[in-house]
Amino acid sequence: MQNGNNRTDVIAAAAAPLPSSTFACYPEEYEEGAHLRDYWFILKRRKWWALGVAGGVIIAAVLVILFMTPVWEGKVTLQITQDSGSTLISSSSKMDPLGQMMGSSDLDRFYRTQYSILQSPTLAYGLIDALNLKEHPSYKKIIKKNPGDPPEVIRQKYAKDLLDHLSIEPVKNSYLVDVIFHSTDKALAQKVPEAIQGEYLKLCMNTRKQSFAMLRDWLDDELVRQGRKLEISEQNAIVEGQKGDSLGIDITDEKTVQMNVVLQKYVQVARVLTTCQSDRAAKEALYKQIKEKGADAPVITNNLLIQKLREQLIGLQGQASGRGQVFGARFPDQQVSVANVKEVQDKLNKEVQRLETSVKADYEAALKAEKLLQQEFDEAKAKTVDMENGLVNYHMLRRDLQTNQALYEGLLARMKDASVAATMVPGNISVIANAELPFKPYMPRPGLFLALALALGSLMGIAIAFFVEYLDSSIKTVEELEKISHIPSLGMIPMAENGAVPAGSATLETITHFQPRSQISEAISHIRSAIMLSTSTSPPQVIVVTSCNPQEGKSTSTSNIAIGLSGGERKVLLIDCDMRKPRLHRVFNESNRRGLTSHLTGSAALEDIIRPTEVPNLYLMPAGPTPPNPNDLISSAAFSKMLDSLRQQFQHVLIDSPPVIGFADARTLSVMSDGVVLVFKHHSTTREAARLAVQMLAQSNSQILGSILTMVKKSRLGYGAYYGYYKYYDKYYKSYNDSTAELKTKRAIPRG
Repeated sequence: MQNGNNRTDVIAAAAAPLPSSTFACYPEEYEEGAHLRDYWFILKRRKWWALGVAGGVIIAAVLVILFMTPVWEGKVTLQITQDSGSTLISSSSKMDPLGQMMGSSDLDRFYRTQYSILQSPTLAYGLIDALNLKEHPSYKKIIKKNPGDPPEVIRQKYAKDLLDHLSIEPVKNSYLVDVIFHSTDKALAQKVPEAIQGEYLKLCMNTRKQSFAMLRDWLDDELVRQGRKLEISEQNAIVEGQKGDSLGIDITDEKTVQMNVVLQKYVQVARVLTTCQSDRAAKEALYKQIKEKGADAPVITNNLLIQKLREQLIGLQGQASGRGQVFGARFPDQQVSVANVKEVQDKLNKEVQRLETSVKADYEAALKAEKLLQQEFDEAKAKTVDMENGLVNYHMLRRDLQTNQALYEGLLARMKDASVAATMVPGNISVIANAELPFKPYMPRPGLFLALALALGSLMGIAIAFFVEYLDSSIKTVEELEKISHIPSLGMIPMAENGAVPAGSATLETITHFQPRSQISEAISHIRSAIMLSTSTSPPQVIVVTSCNPQEGKSTSTSNIAIGLSGGERKVLLIDCDMRKPRLHRVFNESNRRGLTSHLTGSAALEDIIRPTEVPNLYLMPAGPTPPNPNDLISSAAFSKMLDSLRQQFQHVLIDSPPVIGFADARTLSVMSDGVVLVFKHHSTTREAARLAVQMLAQSNSQILGSILTMVKKSRLGYGAYYGYYKYYDKYYKSYNDSTAELKTKRAIPRG
């Protein structure tokens, strides 16, 4: 049941933050971001995905090139310019719908119209008739595909198919247009562009004829109606002129105005009144200035006499002020100076008053003159109005007559121009380059297809590689393991080549003993050294080795670490606590009839279940028969007492524990031990499982010594210090093994 809830526990704790602990190898804020080399090594790991997708796209392109029906391209280059029209119809362009469109300043709208005409169904129908395409195999093919459709529908579908293969490409910064047609028929690819120029010209001529035919019909109706209206206007003007005795009188005629005394007087009085009003306005402005500013008005201050009097007054005032300060007010000369100041002041005041009176008198005189002229103007205006009232009806009739006569003459001229223009051929269309028979197909293009396939396949392959990498949540590098788990790495164990032990009769669990110079043995030596230095006081004595999930190399790592620790005359005990699935007894060829469960249940003494192995100083305690409640036995007082006893007998005790996720045994054992070693499988253990395992152990206040990455494949390792180590380690041991084999061969050759 616990195994069944394994994935549920992983998902529930995947997003939960790791609790703060003292065993984090570095703070999270010091983690480096992604580098270009990270993406490079992702591509190296997923190169077969990228190469496979790119190869698939290229193969698809090759198949398209080989099996695609060739498509041929025919092209004709036309020159289309705006038709400004002939001199005969230039004056009537505003009434000519086609001429108005052709003479429009909006070039973009004009050319869009022409392109739409070139791709119109009407032109396609003309091509079908001109080239007799009803007998072409492509037309019959559409008939076969739509056997129940009437001929009109078949014609429409074929015209649509023609337009789908027709494209219009304007030549930039010119009046040239490339009309391009694609077809699987080589001859048809040439004939259609050739026929387009003629059909396009016919279509333009028909449009012109229709436009001018409608214009002529409208002009005919307007000429008849305008002729009747002109006749009525002439009769009314003659009758009204005879009735009012006003024939030949026109107020718009300058000579008539000069001969008319009433109008002449009215004009003269208006001119004099205008001059008088301007004079009155100027004098009124001077008068208002004097009233508002008094002696400071510009008309007073600019008077030469007043300026001289003011200068004289200022000089006398200065002289009197100086003498007064020196001699006093009773000094005779001072009294004379004061009298002179008063005299000049009186003259100045009188002169200012005189100017004010003069300006006021001028203003009043101008105002009276304006009033008299205004009365005379009103009388002349009334006489003029009375005279013109009698001419209003007559002149209205005269203007109506002139307007109708001008309209009739204009319509008659337009009618002549339209008749001439309808017979003219538009000269704004010409062929610059005729369609030629294509000598090579337009499609497929092997070079272009392969280049696009290579580019697209590479992009898709890279995208798929990164997407697969994104979906793969397994742990791939030691650096990634440290960042995810926040625990230090003790090392990693490489995958044995071809999945087996290189030589000898030993298994992977005992390779450290039988092949001490193998890669795995050297990796175990590094891990052993890291474990011995993992604590600051003394090396850990009781060590629990566990993993996140089953089949992650936990038992193999435990047995090899135990072998590594047993060197140097240190007694090491290996305990198989995975009571549900014991395995270590098969590694060392021991019986599992009596073991840990036998001692904890009281059926065997401790000395009876500890067995020596073929490895010096290494002893094994099998798991024994599978109990119904393994966790209860581990958490019992008997197990704790047994550990205390084993601490006295052995320098190191390694406990092979069940996986953390799904079983409570590992968490129980971790509390009783000096440290826990977590085992993760390369490209197998997920990030979520790693976080969950660390979190579960941290919640139990376990001392985590570090992590081990097992079954590491060098081809999928990525980058890092270990990668370089194993890269050159392979070369070193290869040369060592070759030298050993050569030495053995030389020794086997008999001498003499």
